[in-house]
Amino acid sequence: MWKDSIKHYLAHEGLKISVAYTTSAVARARALHDLSPVATAALGRAMTGALLLATDFKNQEGVSIRFDGDGPLGKVFVDAYETNRVRGYVENGQVDLPLNEHGKLDVGQAVGQGMLYVTRYSLLRQPYQSAIEIHSGEIAEDLAYYLTLSEQIPSAVSLGVMVSGDVQVLAAGGILVEAMPDRDEEALQQIEANLVKLGPITNAMRTHTEEEIIEILSHGLHVDLLAEKPVLWECTCSSEKFLTALKTIPKEDQEALLQEDKTELVCHYCERKYVFTKDELAAAFAEKEGPNA
Repeated sequence: MWKDSIKHYLAHEGLKISVAYTTSAVARARALHDLSPVATAALGRAMTGALLLATDFKNQEGVSIRFDGDGPLGKVFVDAYETNRVRGYVENGQVDLPLNEHGKLDVGQAVGQGMLYVTRYSLLRQPYQSAIEIHSGEIAEDLAYYLTLSEQIPSAVSLGVMVSGDVQVLAAGGILVEAMPDRDEEALQQIEANLVKLGPITNAMRTHTEEEIIEILSHGLHVDLLAEKPVLWECTCSSEKFLTALKTIPKEDQEALLQEDKTELVCHYCERKYVFTKDELAAAFAEKEGPNA
């Protein structure tokens, strides 16, 4: 059984290579949201991709991704934070589509056309957001396009989610290769050949050990392991955060909530329910106003 993890490598020839194994995290998301196969593939790819983008592990970089497409899946939301924790959801998780012309789950059709928003934040800088048009909707191609266009980093991204007929996640993972300015051009050709030889990451996970995958990826290169972390599905929601958000809504909406005996809110990311009594909300709203309001 593969353990969810993310590993970052540096090739002496001027390449950064990150490999993520995310089967358990994607399975958790599928079960929480009762996702269809194509929704599982879309969300799983996005979750894995966000983890791979958060490469500044020394400064606990976080990445938020939103695919705002016009496909039947609706919006796709993912947060990866502290470089190894992830959560996510889709608007219409029960969408079911025919397989594409290649016999694969049609993630591109499910996502559709629109905009991709990527927000980065870390201990070193203020959050900043990039926005680009969705390139294909297949997730991996879109993230590679984002890195090349917005970050000016030539990149290769491979993402995969293998789903069984009874909608169980058999394998999920991804690979990110980023070319550094001082790269060796021959090393680029080598890593491209290695990726072709490895094939889809989920197939490789079913037929190779982790050591064999790295051996294939690093063939002809001098590669060092920089960092390794377990990957965890984890939601950051809390009653305090919900109350803080409620304090910011218009006063007339607050007054409407106070007409009810209790208010129930649900976290979109993890489906956890929070129930607040009228007295709890009144105290929170009064606290916002303060003694000098």
